[in-house]
Amino acid sequence: MLGHAVRVQRNRLLMLAGAVGVAAVVVIVLIAIGAGSDSKSDNTPSTTSAAAPVEKSFLAGVPQHGDTLGSPDAPATLIVYEDPQCPFCRDWSLQTLPSVVRNYVKPGRLNLVYRGVQIIGPNSQEGLRAIYAAGRQNKLWNLSDALYRRQGPENSGWITDAAIGEAAASAGADAAAIRAAAPTAAVSAQLRHAAVQASVDRVPGTPTFVLRRPPALPQPLQVTGLDAATFESQLAAALQ
Repeated sequence: MLGHAVRVQRNRLLMLAGAVGVAAVVVIVLIAIGAGSDSKSDNTPSTTSAAAPVEKSFLAGVPQHGDTLGSPDAPATLIVYEDPQCPFCRDWSLQTLPSVVRNYVKPGRLNLVYRGVQIIGPNSQEGLRAIYAAGRQNKLWNLSDALYRRQGPENSGWITDAAIGEAAASAGADAAAIRAAAPTAAVSAQLRHAAVQASVDRVPGTPTFVLRRPPALPQPLQVTGLDAATFESQLAAALQ
């Protein structure tokens, strides 16, 4: 169960497979988590201007191959389950991921694998398809970052063709190629694979982290907070 700095009063049905054609739909309730005062704005992401510049430095020089960020020879892999509409995924990606990349990915201690799943609504599919399509240019993590910086309210329809085009330009990706690849069978297969793996890993919601250290079986990374200090402390303990 993930912890957040603010109490999250959200009972979410995790519908991972319906929009990508998987017969068995995983339905899991994401219950209220964390500690702190209740707020009517819990489901509203932190505000960032759509015109805010994308932080390019933390991904610069880091190898990407499809959905994987970092060296393929790293001794451990952190699988990251996200939904582009998820405000807590956004907070982790913008506030904590750069530190994880600097301290764990760049030194070769860890690589990251993206698993995009739909839990919030159909508009998530547009973002997920674009993100996976960007992986063909080895820009998946860049586009995910750029979309989070443009994130609007949940289920408001903010993931539009224009938003994807702006994010692609900011990420240094070819927007036309992303649009062409997004509806393909190959991207659909990636979405199905992510949904199936989420079921195998018993993902309760997003963000969820699974640590893989062969030959050991993958294990959920239990974290009590998504801020960089808390997250990295518990990641370091899990890697010992």
